[in-house]
Amino acid sequence: MQSSQGSCPRGGGQTSVYAGHDENLQSYTIDNIVVEAEQTINQFGDTVTEQSYYRTGGDVKVITREEIEKRHYTDLTEAIKRIPGVTFQNPGYRGGEYGYQFYNNGVLINGDSRVVILIDGRRVDNLTSTRIGGNSKSGSKSTGVNIDQMLGIESVDKIEVIKGPGASVYGPDATGGVINIITRKGAVEQKGTLDLSTGTWHKHNYSLTFSGSLDDDPTFHYFGTVTRAMSGDTEYTDGETGRTGTLGGSRWKEDAVNIRLDKDLGKEQSIKLWYNYKAGKDGYPISTPRLKYWNQEDWERIIFGAAVGKLDSNNILQGAVDPDDGIWKPTRLTGDARNPGYANLFALDGAVYNSFSKFKNNDWELKWTFDKDNGMESFVRLYDQNHRYSDRDVFYWGYLGGTAYKSNALPLANEYRTAFPAGATQAQLKQWIREHLAPFPGGDPAKVQEWLEKTGGTASEPTSWREERNRGFQVQYARAIGKNDVIASLTYDKAKNYAKSIQNDGSIRESHVSRDSVLAYVQDKIHITDNWDLTPALRYSYYSGYDSSTSGDKVQGKGKANFITPALNTEYLFDDTLSMYFGWTKVYRPLRKGDYTSVDGVFKTPLNDERGDVWTFGVRKEFSQYTALAVHYDWTRMSNAIATLPILDGGTGTFKSTAVNAREDKKSFNITFDHAFDKHFSMSASYTHMQDKWMAKPGWVLDPNWGYQSGSDLNTQINRLRPQNHYALNLSYEKGKIYTGMLMNWYTGCSRTAFTDNQFLVLDWNFNYSFTPDLTGYITVNNLTNEGYQTSYNAWSGIGTAAMPGRSVMLGARYTF
Repeated sequence: MQSSQGSCPRGGGQTSVYAGHDENLQSYTIDNIVVEAEQTINQFGDTVTEQSYYRTGGDVKVITREEIEKRHYTDLTEAIKRIPGVTFQNPGYRGGEYGYQFYNNGVLINGDSRVVILIDGRRVDNLTSTRIGGNSKSGSKSTGVNIDQMLGIESVDKIEVIKGPGASVYGPDATGGVINIITRKGAVEQKGTLDLSTGTWHKHNYSLTFSGSLDDDPTFHYFGTVTRAMSGDTEYTDGETGRTGTLGGSRWKEDAVNIRLDKDLGKEQSIKLWYNYKAGKDGYPISTPRLKYWNQEDWERIIFGAAVGKLDSNNILQGAVDPDDGIWKPTRLTGDARNPGYANLFALDGAVYNSFSKFKNNDWELKWTFDKDNGMESFVRLYDQNHRYSDRDVFYWGYLGGTAYKSNALPLANEYRTAFPAGATQAQLKQWIREHLAPFPGGDPAKVQEWLEKTGGTASEPTSWREERNRGFQVQYARAIGKNDVIASLTYDKAKNYAKSIQNDGSIRESHVSRDSVLAYVQDKIHITDNWDLTPALRYSYYSGYDSSTSGDKVQGKGKANFITPALNTEYLFDDTLSMYFGWTKVYRPLRKGDYTSVDGVFKTPLNDERGDVWTFGVRKEFSQYTALAVHYDWTRMSNAIATLPILDGGTGTFKSTAVNAREDKKSFNITFDHAFDKHFSMSASYTHMQDKWMAKPGWVLDPNWGYQSGSDLNTQINRLRPQNHYALNLSYEKGKIYTGMLMNWYTGCSRTAFTDNQFLVLDWNFNYSFTPDLTGYITVNNLTNEGYQTSYNAWSGIGTAAMPGRSVMLGARYTF
């Protein structure tokens, strides 16, 4: 078989070492053809897949179907997190704000959240999405995709992780890199699998899969899977106290259905119809409680300060007259800095009121491949994405005169001032709190239930929701002309974001924002010699202005832009053991809808689209057929990166937080060492370092006390909000009926202002035993040592309140029939 990168694959035993970082490459499938070990990588050391002709050099890792099954990954995050340089800022739970807000839910490649997610080479983000940050000034630069909500893991054949913008087709905003999920295609032989597992926290996974071709028409392939995953409330280890806590309201249940039909019309032509459904109802745990404050006394202090206000030493309520309306208002204590343990109040949302979020995805794609040349596809693709998101967050802090209160502290404050104008004794204060404020969720269950019933009960079905729709088509033409592999493509996408709500009369009120885009590119992979590829590319991008159905929308008509970005990549093979790659590309990321209302601070001028340059460089060296070393370095220089910085206002002499297009200098370094001890035992060790620096433009004066230790902007604080160093060791052993693997992730350089420790060691282990060729039993243990660790931080909630799940054990069996 010829490599899909348009060059001959290397042969023989030179590939066996790569089982360390791209596991189970001894044998896997490309378009129903079993690919043997000597053909899984090309001469440069790149793993070959159905779509690797898109790549133009760079550090690429591939997770195979065989690895997914042997390691028993239950979702995409779990699979991808083993890749060096990839970190997640989602908290490890499914639903609600904890797994939903922009500061939690994002994937970073080498420290950059500007990552593009694809399914079978098609982008799945929505230009009008506001789910993961409605603007860029202080939120994630993520494209707004929650990868664990896209499709079930049983539908996945391979996952390509491409570091850096080393693929022209994926657009000019893939600054950090690309995650391309390749779906499963029906095999030639009819086969079914049943996978069942159960374990800690009443967690259960069920999946049933069918694959094959028709008896009377072997050119017609079908694949289908139905999955259900669910869990009760999970537990976590509190990093401050070392105690184990339960995250109330974190239970979830998700279902997925995936169907793919393929018809081969000839050797070079085919039709693919793909349908994907995934839906879930997930809990709403905004944060994990801080157990050092998880007691009756602290609860009463916290909720009084937040719901009523600040007391002096005599228990007299503090406050002042608001100059805007002339009304006296209390001094409320909100946020962890002013009210330590503030995050414990969120237990009301999840554990008491059972707040929840829901999503439902319906996606389909029709693709006609009308030609194949040197492994490259020419095709026409139509697609339609329909995603619906809703939530129901219910909580009440106080109750007065038959009325339940959330955040309006004034009635409660006035009641307290009237009852105790000269202050209250400690006994009087406690009695007042227990009569007017929500009881401690970890206290008397009867009192919690009484409060719940008095304030209206648990969360009901949502009455408002958002729908994101993408509809479009893509045309691609590819041709090998001598030493040139030329690809040209055009994609037209219509993105809409609908806001809908049910009115009192039962009618549905609707508004929407829409934006169209045209993305085109031409790429020429020039095989200068058998050992040298040079790939220039030009990308054209057009974005329409935002169109809103709400006439008063300030962004109406804003955002229209078109531009061309060049890219140049090369790979060179010095000899059979040493190769190198280098790439440069112009990057461009368009503004989000919310950015057009973000004129503030000193300048009060509109923000501009983000622009910059990215350079990538890497070397691979094989010391023997058993040992290899790979080094990857990337450098991003953004001339217009959006951030919020404290800038001197010359008129007042004060520093004001201002959303600006600043300069950003981001660097990252990866080194991976792979070694096969023998044909049974192999390892892959890696080290990743990331550093991000923000700089003022000429004429700006930044607050000298700001640095990187203060401020609320996620972008500029990213070095505090992630570990700076990541060490990983991936071990696998396979002999006879046994397969076992251990993944060790060691995070160091964690800021103690954001994390409960400056380092975390997390171990995941799995063991398989094949009772028969068709029946395998397995056990997986995540967080083997029950480490108390976090991957993200939010100053409002406080340190340690994004704790990852504790130790969990799953037992399962996989049967093939």
